[in-house]
Amino acid sequence: MKKTNLFTKHPNDVGLSYWKHLLFALMLARKTFGAALASSIHAFFPFMFETYTSRTINELHGICTSRPKTEEESKTLIGKEEQFVAQ
Repeated sequence: MKKTNLFTKHPNDVGLSYWKHLLFALMLARKTFGAALASSIHAFFPFMFETYTSRTINELHGICTSRPKTEEESKTLIGKEEQFVAQ
């Protein structure tokens, strides 16, 4: 029976190293937190952040659906993977 490393299985399944996955997930968390904060402010002040949350959600959807899904797909984008982590 093969021993599975819980810290690297999912990152490897989606074509990322542990550290690139960590940075990608933290970037998503930062953007999501910002959108949640803007939405909370918008709830009380409707004239503020009128489109910020929906634009952020659309941006995150684009990032998540356009990035490589497997290690094989990642290999075809050597040198371009930073764009998925840096956003």
